Amino acid sequence: MSREARPILVTGMPRSGTTWLARLLATAPGTALTGREPMNPRGRQYALAGTLHGWAELTTITSRQERALRRAYHGRTPWVFSRYGRRQWAAPLPWTRVVVKDPYAMLSTPVVQRVTTASVVLLYRHPGAALASYRRVGWDPAVDELRPIQHEHQREHGAKFGTTEVPERGACGQAQTVSRFWSALYGIALDHAAETDGLVIVSHEELSSGGTRAATRLFETLGLRWNDAAEQEMLGKAANSRAGESVSTQALHDFARSPREVSAAWRDQLSPEELIVVEETTQEVRERLHDARLPLVG
Repeated sequence: MSREARPILVTGMPRSGTTWLARLLATAPGTALTGREPMNPRGRQYALAGTLHGWAELTTITSRQERALRRAYHGRTPWVFSRYGRRQWAAPLPWTRVVVKDPYAMLSTPVVQRVTTASVVLLYRHPGAALASYRRVGWDPAVDELRPIQHEHQREHGAKFGTTEVPERGACGQAQTVSRFWSALYGIALDHAAETDGLVIVSHEELSSGGTRAATRLFETLGLRWNDAAEQEMLGKAANSRAGESVSTQALHDFARSPREVSAAWRDQLSPEELIVVEETTQEVRERLHDARLPLVG
């Protein structure tokens, strides 16, 4: 498939900004965003045609899963459409680049790319932002699901996680738990980077604080055309037409705020002690991500 029609997968840990980035990319001409997460096993999500029941690191897949991936990444099933989508009517058209947002694909990027031909963008935020966001929406990391995956990955790949090993539920405080969960997810994703052709690793902070210049660089890398709609999305005003509209503290997304504001807001939500725990626990993986990222500014 030509690059012009290849789907785009936006993945990364939940609460890392994948919805915002997918919506931004889907402002480009010739794109469509389906909105729902194909590998998400929660609630009424697609769960890869009902074959997944939690976090998964797929290295081989069944024929049913392969068909489900192809349908999802080419807009051929309504089960991946949601209210967060854009131009969904265009998704099944053969010349449309479908943008798929799916955090649960971050551990399986090589096989997803092999089946769907997708260009893969791995987005990461500071783990302190993940902690603040999980706390705001009342979520707990699915450590019981990720622990066996991490152990199996370590046996297969020889990865050394050290102090970032996923803890048992309730074994340590929330800051330590989220930090280890974050490190394990991105550690596994990085181990698959060499197997994912053209993987684009993006820093949320660098993209959101870099403004139009940074976003344009990402668009060019993915072969997308910058436009006025993308400009408005970067300003944080496109999704909310009523000035001053408040967003519930329990709302999953707040698209009315500018990305620059969102990028820094989490720091006021953590204590100095929590920030120390987060940064010490995640230092090794953060450095690996920083070294492998696509520089968007400077």
